[in-house]
Amino acid sequence: MSRRAQENIAAAVILAVFAGVIVLSLDFGPRARMIPLPLAIFGVVLTVVQLLWQNLRSTEELQIELIAVTRPVKVEAPAAKPVQDARPSWRKEAAAYGIVALLLALVLGLGPIPAVFLFTAGYFVLTRHYSWLTGLIYTVLFTLSVYLLFFVVLQIQPYHGLLEPLIARFQ
Repeated sequence: MSRRAQENIAAAVILAVFAGVIVLSLDFGPRARMIPLPLAIFGVVLTVVQLLWQNLRSTEELQIELIAVTRPVKVEAPAAKPVQDARPSWRKEAAAYGIVALLLALVLGLGPIPAVFLFTAGYFVLTRHYSWLTGLIYTVLFTLSVYLLFFVVLQIQPYHGLLEPLIARFQ
């Protein structure tokens, strides 16, 4: 079986899964289908584009040597450089768990919108990935998009966090 035929079969299976999700979600109520239906339609569109792309191009354009792509290019490095262990250290793992715990604590304590704002802004400031102004703009845009998606479009009741009664007391 040719590679193109294998890719067409895989795409057809994925297309069938998305079609099944569309058919099943049509039995849901209008609010319950707001997530699976658009995602499945988007998946169908992407799968059809993939099928068209891989079948309308010439075979020469689709040939990719996977070994050549995944094989690292040899770069001559200085001999004095020590070889590092591929396993992450326990400190890095603890830091990753701490970041997740911080996000969960912010969501539980303050609610999702302030948590998204503080966490994203803190990430951009601490990592210095962007300048503070660019990071602030991206933080505001991301927080606004989360708010619009969950509280306006999906009409989910906002959760104000465990500290909401304490904050309301000072207003």
